[in-house]
Amino acid sequence: MGSSLTAKVVGGCPQGGVLSPLLWNLDVDRLLTITNDLGFSTFGFPDDIVIIVQGKFAHTVREIMQEALKVVVKWAVKEGLNISPHKTAIVPFTNRRKTEGLGPLTLHGMELKMLDEVKYLGVTLDSKLNWNQHLQKIIRKAQTTFAVVRRICGKKWGLRPNMVHWLYTRVIRPSILHGVLVWWSMVMQKNTQIQLGRIQRMAYLALTGAMKSTATAALR
Repeated sequence: MGSSLTAKVVGGCPQGGVLSPLLWNLDVDRLLTITNDLGFSTFGFPDDIVIIVQGKFAHTVREIMQEALKVVVKWAVKEGLNISPHKTAIVPFTNRRKTEGLGPLTLHGMELKMLDEVKYLGVTLDSKLNWNQHLQKIIRKAQTTFAVVRRICGKKWGLRPNMVHWLYTRVIRPSILHGVLVWWSMVMQKNTQIQLGRIQRMAYLALTGAMKSTATAALR
C-alpha cells in the first residue's frame, strides 16, 4: 500500500491495445502539424500518411517532395521511429506520358520506386485517376464472393432467400460502394453500369433460383 512503480515504454505500443491508436495519434499529430506548417499538404488516417505536392515543372515537384521526405525522416529519428522505404509508395498523378525529372526520390538513402497505382484506405488510386483499376478490382471481388455463395445454395436447398438478400445488401454491396464518394463519376459511364448490372443479376439469380437463361427484366 502506498507504493508506486514507473515504467518507460521502449518497445512501442502492443498490437490491438486499447490505448495504442490514441497514443499513436498523439505522436503522429506532431508530424502532420510540422509538415503542414511548412506548406506540405499532409493527411493521415491511423498509420497511413499521405503527402501531396504539386507543381508545373517536374524537377520542382521532385525537390519539394524530397524536402518533405527529409522532414519526415528527421521527425522519425527524433521520435525513435523508423519508416520503411519498401512500404513507401510514390505515384505521379499526371496526364503526361513522360515523367522524367520526377525522380529519383530517396528515403533513408534508398531510392523509391515510381508506381502506376497505390491502394489507400481501400481505394485504388491510379496515376490517371480514371478509377478503372479500382472498379475492376471491386467487381472481381464481388463476383468471387457471389460465386462462393452460389456453391452453397441451389434451387431447392441451401441458404434461404432472405439470407442471400442479407449477404448481398450487407456484405457485397457495401464493399462495392466503399469510397464511392471519390469515384462516383464512373457510375455514369455505360460500361460501368453494364458491369455492375451483371453483379446485380447474379444476386437476382441467387435470390430467385431462376435459370441462367432467364431475362434480367423478368427477375426484377
